[in-house]
Amino acid sequence: MGQHSADPHQPSAVERYKETIAMVGESVERMRARDRAVVRQLLERLAESQERMAAALEQEKAVKADVEQYWEAAVKALWDERWTSIGSRPTPDEAVPPRPQQEYNAAMDAAFHALEEALQKRSLLRRKP
Repeated sequence: MGQHSADPHQPSAVERYKETIAMVGESVERMRARDRAVVRQLLERLAESQERMAAALEQEKAVKADVEQYWEAAVKALWDERWTSIGSRPTPDEAVPPRPQQEYNAAMDAAFHALEEALQKRSLLRRKP
């Protein structure tokens, strides 16, 4: 009953247990190292995302200020024109497809300059006797 047929070339149960625990420990350490690397990458991506968000908010603030300045300049330019009634500043058109902000800025500049040119031409036409 108490016979052990231990093969001297086979590791004992204690040795096998220690080997298994060592493998588990190594696996856990590799997993933790990988997790640390993933956390570093995610933190970098989060920081980049926060920087992009801050830049977008600054750009939005600047664009809103530009829009307000253009609107005030347009109202001032049209103030003496009796043929038009000026209401409040229109709200942004959300149906416009997304494009780079520079394209919108260029369109805003072009529209304002076209208004200025049209008003200059109109005033030249009115001056003729």
